[in-house]
Amino acid sequence: MSPGSRAQGETRRTILNPHPVALLAAGLGLVALGLPWLELKASRIAAGEAVGVWGWPGSWGLLLLGLWLLLAFVRGPWRGLLLGMALLVWGLLVGQGTAYLLSNQLESARVSAAGGLWLSLLALYVGYFAAYREGRGWAVLSAPLALALLIGLGAFDQLGPVVEWRSWREQFATELWRHLSLSGSAVLLAVGVGVPLGVLVASSPRFGWVLGVMGFLQTIPSLALFGLLLPLLAQVSQTLRLETALALLVVGVFAFRLLWAVSGGLAVLLMLPLGLLALVMAGAWLHSLLGPDPLRIAFQAPLQASGIRGIGAAPAVLALTLYALLPVVLNVYTGLRGVPEAVKDAGRGMGMSPAQLFWRVELPLALPLMLEGIRGAASLTIGITTVAALIGAGGLGFFILRGVEGGAPDMVLLGAIPIIGLALLVDSALRWMGGLLRWRMGI
Repeated sequence: MSPGSRAQGETRRTILNPHPVALLAAGLGLVALGLPWLELKASRIAAGEAVGVWGWPGSWGLLLLGLWLLLAFVRGPWRGLLLGMALLVWGLLVGQGTAYLLSNQLESARVSAAGGLWLSLLALYVGYFAAYREGRGWAVLSAPLALALLIGLGAFDQLGPVVEWRSWREQFATELWRHLSLSGSAVLLAVGVGVPLGVLVASSPRFGWVLGVMGFLQTIPSLALFGLLLPLLAQVSQTLRLETALALLVVGVFAFRLLWAVSGGLAVLLMLPLGLLALVMAGAWLHSLLGPDPLRIAFQAPLQASGIRGIGAAPAVLALTLYALLPVVLNVYTGLRGVPEAVKDAGRGMGMSPAQLFWRVELPLALPLMLEGIRGAASLTIGITTVAALIGAGGLGFFILRGVEGGAPDMVLLGAIPIIGLALLVDSALRWMGGLLRWRMGI
């Protein structure tokens, strides 16, 4: 067969057998073009009028239509490039529509996103998922480049959530910092507690109940857990002095070691309340060190003088840590139990002690799966931290709460969109680190 005939055959097979995920993305994008994209409102809380792309001047809508039609039949590196062009045209279309709708309107007028815009975003996400699965990470590089160009061109400057952000710029920076410190503190504590617990569960079947407790905590709704913690921490923070709490923790460590030799059950019962107390104190202080709130330590005063109260960061970080424990503990346990017995026998044959076998053989092989658990815990925690605003801990949930109370959807989006972006960013970064670790280890 000649090269020309072979190329024609490949082209024919590509057209007749389009990529199914890319075909889904193209279908969603085409459906989105038939729906309203933007909503013009007289004010931020007023009812609006939805408008579709075909009522705007210019030909960006036709260009986006053509790009969606091509998407399903393009393979390899061209799909990522085509999606970057579609994202760029999508942003320019939003900017053009926003400017058109706001022309000759009062200053109080707002333009918000409607269903077609969100569906087109979903289509772009599905398309980039197909490009990533086919061409790996470099295939999605066109997304940040296109977004950076759109932001530089000011395509979204007149859209409702961006207008809200300009009004709340300083508060937004503070709440974003607070959100990151709350979730970051919880993930760090979950790793510090969950990794030893996972190792303990993997070392002996009699500690299997730990996984059951972690799973039970996941079934408790976040608001219910916050509600359970509020009165308990309020009472403890008002009656227990900091110096007394530290003395209890020190004495508890020695008592645990003595009781463990007698009865493991009694030792665990002793450490449960002391462990929760240690988590509360460590979480509140770690949040103060990482976040915008000042660190306060008063030894001869109740715990509330050191920032540990029934509301605020202390119960928020404790609840978030408890939620983040399951993926960490479970993945540590699964990773260590999944190390082949033949590999461990080879280590023993080389004369390794149990400690050397753990640090040099078991832990390195289990590390990629452990990192997956941390990735799941981080993504979960960033989302749940939203609810912390309800108990006075702040974070990006502050804007969602204010938007719901004031009936301002753009305010809700000001909090929701960054939370989604943070979760995706952290998930992608840790996924990339896990892939790099597997590549370095040859797994």
